[in-house]
Amino acid sequence: MASSQSPATKAGGPRLAAVEGGGTTWVVAIAVGQPDNIVERAEFPTTTPDETLGRCVDWLRQFEFDSIGVASFGPVDLRPTSPTYGYITTTPKPGWQYVDVLSRFRSLRQVPYAFDTDVNAPALAEFARMQALARGLGGGAPSSCCYITVGTGIGVGLVVNGAPVHGLMHPEGGHLAVPRRAVDLSFPGSNPKDCFGGSCAENMCCSLALAKRAGLPSPAALKELDDEHEVWHAAAHYIGAMCANIVLLASPEKIVLSGGVMQRKSLFPRIRLALQAQLNGYIQMEQITSPSGIEEFLTSSHWGNNAGLVGALTLAEQALLRSRSPPASPRVNVSTLVASVVVSFAVGVAMATLRR
Repeated sequence: MASSQSPATKAGGPRLAAVEGGGTTWVVAIAVGQPDNIVERAEFPTTTPDETLGRCVDWLRQFEFDSIGVASFGPVDLRPTSPTYGYITTTPKPGWQYVDVLSRFRSLRQVPYAFDTDVNAPALAEFARMQALARGLGGGAPSSCCYITVGTGIGVGLVVNGAPVHGLMHPEGGHLAVPRRAVDLSFPGSNPKDCFGGSCAENMCCSLALAKRAGLPSPAALKELDDEHEVWHAAAHYIGAMCANIVLLASPEKIVLSGGVMQRKSLFPRIRLALQAQLNGYIQMEQITSPSGIEEFLTSSHWGNNAGLVGALTLAEQALLRSRSPPASPRVNVSTLVASVVVSFAVGVAMATLRR
């Protein structure tokens, strides 16, 4: 069954539509003026593709909007020239392999659109907030941000040089290899066949893995554990190790942690300590080495559980801005231009000499 809400609308501004697709729930929303001013919202359980996507489309059809952003669980195809662009592709979720998601929403309105992963989108939203804060403080412009969700699975979104990372596919940082603790050498994890002989971050510390560690019947029971339970020490170690890998490879200016497991707020200081321990003093930057720096560097999402939805709305906002921007003028290579002028002049002189 859908749930909806309609808070008071701020005056004016474009109407942004968004779809956030998750393995258990799909969320649709309308925002006015800015991505976090959500004025209409509904949620639908993830069942079959036709039923779930059909409900989302029917809900959005009742609204006018100026652009739409779609953020989906994956893997997804983000290559605009690919015949399966906008599809969920090789997901392990039964019935959702090679499902065309984007075209169903593009057909609703002839408006600008954007499509990305459900972690790249909130990474983009967090990055936009970093930019706004930097402008307000008169500081240097940021260029990068990492967003990590830790729950049923682990997803990593990356913004580098102001744009979400796509490349060969898109980041799958939840499957980064992490060093096992000595006490975990025989621990199978949530799915030992996932990758790296079961030593990826997701296998070691997703919610199902943590529940198995504690001998619980389901991840839902994790909330009953106290903050000092051994499970949280394990989670901090593996999440910290994953973050260390990301720092060493992508060098983001901020890491934002979200998701069901990260509702346990006592994890944050432990993960910061684990990150510092894994880096072992190699990264000598104040953001990593100082207590105040790392508290700002590795933090929770400004939007809490709405981070993914605000991310999808940020996709819509940026699609609209791109559509309204004039096309960039072709860049002129000054050195090439000068060389051309010199060559032309030399040829002209030579021709004039021959005519004499």
